[in-house]
Amino acid sequence: MLRGNSSMFPPGVRMVHLHLINPYGASYILKENEQNADQLKNEPMYYTLDYDNPILQRLIDQIDIPNLGNVSVRQKAFAVFAQLIADYGEEAVNLALKTGQGKRPQGIAYFGPSKSWSSQTEEYVIDKYIPYATNILLIDWHTAVGPYGAWSFVPIDDESEATFKRWAPNDLMSSYDLGLPTDGSLPYATIKVKTKARRVIRGFWEAGTYNVTMETNAMFMLRLYCRFYSNITDPFCKDIISKTQEYFYPQADEWKKLTYNAINNVLPKVLSGFAAELSIGIKLIVSDLCIILGVIVGLLWFRM
Repeated sequence: MLRGNSSMFPPGVRMVHLHLINPYGASYILKENEQNADQLKNEPMYYTLDYDNPILQRLIDQIDIPNLGNVSVRQKAFAVFAQLIADYGEEAVNLALKTGQGKRPQGIAYFGPSKSWSSQTEEYVIDKYIPYATNILLIDWHTAVGPYGAWSFVPIDDESEATFKRWAPNDLMSSYDLGLPTDGSLPYATIKVKTKARRVIRGFWEAGTYNVTMETNAMFMLRLYCRFYSNITDPFCKDIISKTQEYFYPQADEWKKLTYNAINNVLPKVLSGFAAELSIGIKLIVSDLCIILGVIVGLLWFRM
């Protein structure tokens, strides 16, 4: 967009670029903030819910996180995880991990204790830059999910799905499968209320890396040990950090070329669709929010 595609939009369209994940930047090494809050679960304010996750409760409580640097402790942790899968099924365990929990501050997938810096920043940007927007298209850029090197759009609701299909009918799309805690709202649900926009098109756009394995899930638990109980520079934790970085941002030139070429193929289609609908009177805003990569790009159509 910044290299020239923005010129295709009519007067009244604005772009907002915001680095969001946390005060210290995009973080594929530290996915959570200094309070161990997962931003994707903090943004919808799940911390306001009195919600516990029974599967994650067992997982966190039965693992000796302070001593995960010990091989035998890690083996017991893997056994706990395997037993959860045996008891609940792999699909239920994965859903629990996606849903998160709000009771154990040093556990995995924590909602956080309160509104994070990133969530506060999002509110500030909305209040300052898009208070008079008529419609919003918010694309949350991620890495990890989907085929290696390919981009997959994950619509958060039916209207968003229909819109993306209209703009890029032959490009990859995946079903929204993030779990919701009891009484929880979908991500970015408050934006429509705050802006009084007529509609909000929401979706994640994922650059695929590697398939999730038992080792991948274990890696996130091991990162808790490195964060709270060990020197992050010791060889064990340096290895965990390196694996985390590779999972979220593969270093192979092939992956970088694949994702770069793929997004430059599909993004113009979305921008063209956006411009075409503007020309026939459907007024939209586009905000790009990157949780992992840390980028927000917004295209705003203000009420005249």
